[in-house]
Amino acid sequence: MAENGKPFVSMLFPEHHEEAAVALGRAFINDPTFRPLIPDVNDPVERVRCLTEMFRALLMIERHTGQPTFGVFVDGRVVAAAITEGRHIPSVPNMITSGIGAMPALLRGIGVGGIYRSLSLVSVLTNAHPKQPHLYLQVLGVDPAYQKRHLGAALLDHLRMEAIARPDVEGVYLETATEANVGYYSSKGYEILGEIYPLGVKMWRMFQRK
Repeated sequence: MAENGKPFVSMLFPEHHEEAAVALGRAFINDPTFRPLIPDVNDPVERVRCLTEMFRALLMIERHTGQPTFGVFVDGRVVAAAITEGRHIPSVPNMITSGIGAMPALLRGIGVGGIYRSLSLVSVLTNAHPKQPHLYLQVLGVDPAYQKRHLGAALLDHLRMEAIARPDVEGVYLETATEANVGYYSSKGYEILGEIYPLGVKMWRMFQRK
């Protein structure tokens, strides 16, 4: 946190990825997006473990494809993180190639079936991106113990400023499968573009113009 008490957003380097994976694993324990990836894991502790492994792998892939990750530190530890992508989103084959090193973590987290389902999920999401050049907020999560402290809002504001600073993009794009988040993102200037149903999960496509 900054000295004025407001959350301070920082670029996350690879040495921070483990803490970010733990925070994201806790944040998404009940998120509908990831329920189909590990549908048979209901124990909360085991779900957090599986999701942490999955985010550990995702952060490794994002690092190899050169995509930035941002976070908020509290007491010297990452407690909120945003995984983002620039204009040039990696294709599914490129992600597979970049993810070879992440395969052990994926297998430990979501298993072979979960990997196939995640590829289907990514394919649908990638094809649904708007045509306008944009920054992509792939994942944003706050450790439940640190929610209601405006950490997510700080990450959203940071990404908006990143978009404003770039003349080559028209805004920020995201998806959410949580209906309560639609109103929250709308209050931040995001508009609904439509709906998609990857793996049978209803997701809202939302875009924040500069």
